[in-house]
Formats: sequence, C-alpha cells, structure tokens
Amino acid sequence: MFLAATVECSDPDLALARALAYDLDRAFETLVIAYRVRIVTFVARMLHDDARAEEVAQDVFVRAYRALQAYPAQRLEALRLRPWLYTIARNLTRNAFRDAPPFADSLDYDDANPRAALIDDEAAPEAIVLRSEAWQSVSAAVARLSAAIRPAFVMRYLDDLSYDEIAESLDQPIGTVKASAHRGLLAVRAYLEKNDE
Repeated sequence: MFLAATVECSDPDLALARALAYDLDRAFETLVIAYRVRIVTFVARMLHDDARAEEVAQDVFVRAYRALQAYPAQRLEALRLRPWLYTIARNLTRNAFRDAPPFADSLDYDDANPRAALIDDEAAPEAIVLRSEAWQSVSAAVARLSAAIRPAFVMRYLDDLSYDEIAESLDQPIGTVKASAHRGLLAVRAYLEKNDE
C-alpha cells in the first residue's frame, strides 16, 4: 500500500507528501534520502562551514519530523516539501549564523560532493584542478554575499529552485526574490572578475 501511494502521482514531491500522509515513519526515510545532500549543501553555502552545516541539517530533519507528526494527513498531502524544508533550513541557518560567526573554510564533502556533477571522472587532472579552483572562488564569493541576498542567490543559482519556491521559503514577494537573486549574481560575477585578474 505504501508504494501505491507513491506510484499514482507523476510529481515525486507530491507522491512523497502523499506517502508521508499514509505512513510517516516509512516515508520519512525517503524524504531524508531525497533531500539530505541538498539541505546540507544549502546550509554549508549559507554558513561556509561544513561541520556546522552537518549539525544544522540534522536539526532540520529532526524539526521536520516533529512538525510532520503534528500535521493532519490532509495537510501532509498538500505540503510542498522542497520550499517547506528550505524554510526550516533557512531559519535554522539564520539561528546558527547568529549564534556564532561563520568560518571561511572551503566547502568540501567526502560523500555526495555538491561539485560532483561538475567533475567528470574521465576529465584530465588539469581540468579537475581548474574546476576545483573555480568552485573555491565561487564559494568565497558566496560567503561574501550579505545575509539579505545570499539565500535567494543560493536557492536560485546553486540549488535551482524556482522563484515561486524561493518566495514561499523566504516568505517574500517574487519581485523581491528576483531582485535579491540578481543582485547576488552581479556581486558574485564582480568578485570573480576582480579576482580573475
């Protein structure tokens, strides 16, 4: 019956929301598997600290599970999971950022490297090094974005969320989200151009 709840729908998030409504404990593991890397990566980009990102991401899923336990099945079925999880991640990231200043370490992951899609296993070692250096520059630029524009930039250009999802996550009008993401893009480009000289 669990599979039937997920097979009937072509939208994976909607199917997962229905599965959560049907059997929270079984479906929650699927939710964590589906979103763990994205949430850890988002938090790491916001805090620029891998160790704290892992801790905050773990707390995101703990809070998500507790909240889901309190939701009636009808609300679970209608839940837009991705923006909802990013909202929790953004709030907890803001708390972590306020509690301690972020570190300026690089964003390297041993498992599920967020840069893996850009590194071709068969690429020449020189190309891999160049891509790695480019990601380090992007990470440094993102770390310098203001707290007001960093979430919109990261969600749009690095995590590929739609403007609607970002607006829902940040509880901001779409126009504000577009402006923040664009300002972030301009700032990152300017930083990269300046440091490429």
